[in-house]
Amino acid sequence: AFEDRCTSCHALQDDYQGPRLAGVVGRKAGSVPGVSYTDAIKNAGIVWTPDKLDQFLTDPGKMVPGTAMPVSVPDPVERRNLIAYLASVPAGAK
Repeated sequence: AFEDRCTSCHALQDDYQGPRLAGVVGRKAGSVPGVSYTDAIKNAGIVWTPDKLDQFLTDPGKMVPGTAMPVSVPDPVERRNLIAYLASVPAGAK
């Protein structure tokens, strides 16, 4: 799911079009230095918990109107697996 859904804009360790995703669980939204975030994400006040990621990935624009995130993950099993994978990758992991 990570390869299919995320890698066109994200990488684990490097910032690409979107921020790096290693260590995303527990990180404040819009907080990676040097990444050009939308004001919507910077001002959302979200900490990326598994529940918040589930809500966001279900419909990013509904949860954070104005986000640049174009990809949703409508299948709940795929979403759960993707979030579990992201939670297993600590900040700094390659």
